Amino acid sequence: MTVLTDAEKTCTSAQSGTPNPKTERRRAARELRDAMPAALRAEASTAICQKILAMASFGLCDTVFCYSPVGSEADIRPLIAEARTRGKRVALPVCDYATGEMEFYDIGDGMLVENGPMRIPEPVPDPARRLTPTVGTLMLVPGLLFDRRGRRIGYGKGMYDRYIRRFPDFLRGSTAVGVTFHALLSDTPIPYTDFDVNLALVVTERGLVFTRRIEKAPKWEVRHRRHVPLLDRDGNPAQLRARTFYDAAYVSPEEGKYAPPRAKETKE
Repeated sequence: MTVLTDAEKTCTSAQSGTPNPKTERRRAARELRDAMPAALRAEASTAICQKILAMASFGLCDTVFCYSPVGSEADIRPLIAEARTRGKRVALPVCDYATGEMEFYDIGDGMLVENGPMRIPEPVPDPARRLTPTVGTLMLVPGLLFDRRGRRIGYGKGMYDRYIRRFPDFLRGSTAVGVTFHALLSDTPIPYTDFDVNLALVVTERGLVFTRRIEKAPKWEVRHRRHVPLLDRDGNPAQLRARTFYDAAYVSPEEGKYAPPRAKETKE
């Protein structure tokens, strides 16, 4: 089955005379975000970074898959700097606009080069620095628009949807987090196809929005118990509670067979 990108769907819709609802909502969302005063975007971006830094999943992760903010996107560069200060690995995507695929690379010394039609800063694609998600990975997913079911409208290439589908056992639940401004969190459902990936958690400057119940891995994959902070509705630590964390098994794309992920040892 051939999966069409939004651009291809738009072309097909134009030929049939039927407007693409996603295209219209993408345009409206971009105009709304671009119209936000720069000072308001900066204030909201700072609040978003603070909410993410307070998340239990951020504290527990050892690697953060981030994005390079461009234009009027939420600026998470302070979060990237703080993650590196805390000793976490930070990776950014390198996009292949011809194939619609992307890979994440450790930013290393922070040297970035601009790539693609949007001139997005990306790390040099050194094969030795390519990373794939593990049990210790947190992924921040940008978007032009999200709804309260975790559905997302991006820029129309389907790169994040395609990437997340490659690692369904790791990038699910609260480990793949949508990032947007509250003004771009829609109460109206976004059109959805089988190709689209919806997220269980979206972060705005006003707090965390859980779009569905976080799934647990099978009981035979128990990893460890650890006291972690519970968060209030604003994303701030409220109390400590012992919770059981789970490893998710996956099929290694390199080996094509079952391979248990590496788990970082933790203490009670």
